[in-house]
Amino acid sequence: MNKEIPAPQYDKAGIASAMLCTIHCLVVPVLFILKSYWTGHSSLQLPWWYEKVDYLFLVISFIAVYHSAGHTPVKAIKISLWIFWLALAIALMAHETLHWLAYIASTGLIATHFVNLRRLTRAPKLSGQ
Repeated sequence: MNKEIPAPQYDKAGIASAMLCTIHCLVVPVLFILKSYWTGHSSLQLPWWYEKVDYLFLVISFIAVYHSAGHTPVKAIKISLWIFWLALAIALMAHETLHWLAYIASTGLIATHFVNLRRLTRAPKLSGQ
């Protein structure tokens, strides 16, 4: 019995991971700023775990990209997935100067996973099966 996860599941995981990463990058700092404002503390020091979550998203997205790229015969999708993942990794490593790149990379990963997912779910219909 084959326990392999179907290819579309990796694209769904990739989309979810990139979306959560984007939300994490946009919303959580605002919440910490608001907390600082409400409590009267002028320190905007983020908790120790905040940046660790970035690497969790990077690992999850690596797994999703690895398997999605491995299951697609479309070379452009493979290349796009890896380029956007590499851009995300670079953005996270150099977040002080390249934080904007994370938004571009996450958006690219979401779009590429979505295109691949759409291709995978429409393929049986297009081939007449």
